[in-house]
Parts: sequence; structure tokens; C-alpha cells
Amino acid sequence: MKKMIYIVRDVKYIKYNNMTSNIYSNFKLAWFNDKLISLRDGTVTAPIYVRIKPINRCNHNCFFCVYRSELSNMHNEMNDLDRLSREKLLEILDDFRIMGVKAVTYSGGGEPLIHRDIVEVLDKTKANGIDLSIITNGQLLSGDRAAALTDAKWVRISMDYYDAGSFIQSGRGTARTFDAIIKNIDDFARRRKSGCNISVNFIITKNNYHQIEYATILLKNLGVDNVRFSPVWFDDFLAYHEPIREQVLANLQAAKKHECDTFKIYHSYRIEKDQMSRTYHKCFIQQIIPAIGADYNVYNCHNKSYSFDAIIGNIRNQSFRQMWFSEETKKHFMEFDAMKCCNCQCANDAKNKFLHDIISAYGDNYV
Repeated sequence: MKKMIYIVRDVKYIKYNNMTSNIYSNFKLAWFNDKLISLRDGTVTAPIYVRIKPINRCNHNCFFCVYRSELSNMHNEMNDLDRLSREKLLEILDDFRIMGVKAVTYSGGGEPLIHRDIVEVLDKTKANGIDLSIITNGQLLSGDRAAALTDAKWVRISMDYYDAGSFIQSGRGTARTFDAIIKNIDDFARRRKSGCNISVNFIITKNNYHQIEYATILLKNLGVDNVRFSPVWFDDFLAYHEPIREQVLANLQAAKKHECDTFKIYHSYRIEKDQMSRTYHKCFIQQIIPAIGADYNVYNCHNKSYSFDAIIGNIRNQSFRQMWFSEETKKHFMEFDAMKCCNCQCANDAKNKFLHDIISAYGDNYV
């Protein structure tokens, strides 16, 4: 008997309760029935969501940045000078409209708001009916750039600081820059439209873990909707975090006390040995959330961006649509082995495990 997948097809009738809905849940994939069926059957369909890295240059110099830090071996092949052209970005967005891609996040690599054509690109994303989001350091979140994002689905600020001194210490810039970013967050929280979520991803390091609660209060007062605390990633991940782990967890618990109906705390602070290897061969996420680098390569995911063993294809001399539906891409999806190629931190590991469980489930009415 052929296995079947039975998933609710349409979420528009679900009334979300903001008090209980987890916007970072790994189980959101369950709503995409057609994609689950295509993964089961081995057919290639459009990705649901794509991460685009329009430019690799950045106006900050964070000591922990996985794209530049010597303490991490991730993204080793990234060239700071790479940049997607205006023409290619607009072409990609037209392909997404035709293919039915539902959402885009602009992120690094570098700082996406540095790209000289970013306002036009943001507007084009929305005009093509694609959900828009961005991950930014916030320094340029003002003027026309901010205006283009007021009706985005979400805007996420990357932080690891809690005051001007810690901002300077992390290598991000001057006290004046810190003040500008705080003002940008405050202004954007006031001017964003209904339905635009503003959040912060706070990177936990040995330099800032003692001020987790202070940072929480600061961001809540600025009008941020939620904060997600994540561990800094270095090659010696376990050795780095073990001395501070218990205190970090206690501080996260203290921060949780400041939650309310309009402000939520999340964290992915999980310090365990099994995070650097995969327990499955097939990576389904690469067909759901691939990443386009500023070097015109399409990668399995944002964690493997700028790693040559994770290239799905190149779109410099062909469209994304041509590349995605090519025989070469189908072969890549069939032959890629996560156990061999993904011995690194994986933000989508839990999603992949969930997908393996649901796709392997026997389909009948005895649930």
C-alpha cells in the first residue's frame, strides 16, 4: 500500500492566538501539504522560502561573525567583494512570482541594506506578492530603507550588546553608531504597519551573558515584539559555552519574567555534543529553504552558504527557474548526503528530523 500524507491544506481559516503561537516553531512545515507530497514522491517543486544574500560587504566588524571570524570554519569561501546585480535580483523575483515562491528573507553575508538597489528590490518583492523579511544590524534602518520595510512580515535586528560600551567592545563601531541604532529601532517600532513584526536575535557570548535581563528590558521598552537568544558559534563550541551554561540558563529564566501578551522571549541555547553531525542522509530543507549567495551560487541552506560542497547550482548565466528545474539540480537533491557533507552547526536540523518522521509515517485513517 502506498504511503499517503494527510495534512491540513489551508491555514487561512485558523485563528492564531498571539499569546500561544510560536513564530519559530519547527512544525510550521506541516501546513505545506503539496511540498510534503513532492518530497515523498521525489519530484522537484518550487521552494517555499528563499534566503537571499545580496551583498557580502558589511559596515560592522563583529568578532564572532561566522562569515568573517577566524574562530569559525563556516563560510570559508566567501568573497567580501561579491554582490548580486540589480538586474539579477529583479530577475530572481520575477522567477519567484512565476514559480510560486512564498517568502524571501534578505540577510548576510554582509549587511543587506548596504546594497545600493535594496529599496527597489524590497518594493519589487512586495509588488510580486512575495512575503518580505530582512535580517539587519539596524544601522541603516532609516529613511527610504525603513519606509520600504514598514509593511514587511518581519524585521530582525542582530545584536550582541546592551549599551554603548558593549557595542564598541564587540567591534561594531562607535557610541554614536550605537545611539543611531537604538533610535532606528525605536522609530521603526513606532512607524511599522500592523502585521509587521520587529524582533531581535541576541547572540550570547562570554562578554554579554551577564546582561541578558538588562538587554531584555531595554528591547521591550523600545517596542520590540520578541527577542530570541542564540549561542555564539565557534569551532570549540562546547568548550566555549560549558563554563557559562548554567548562568546563561538562569539569566534566560530571569528574562522570561518580562514576557507579556505583546512581548515574547525565545531561545535556542542548547549546548550538547550531538549538534555538529546529522543522523539522516537526506536533507529535505534544501528543497524548501535554499539560499542564494552574492556570488550567484545557490546553496543548500544559509548555514552552508559559501561552502563549495553545498552548491546546488549557479545562476550567473541562467535564471533561477532554469537552474532549479534542471536535471543537474534533481541529481544533486538525490545524491546529496547530509551525513557526509553537514558536519557543522545546522539551524534546520530539527526541521529535517520532523520531516523525516512525517514523510515516513504510514498513511491511513487510524490516527
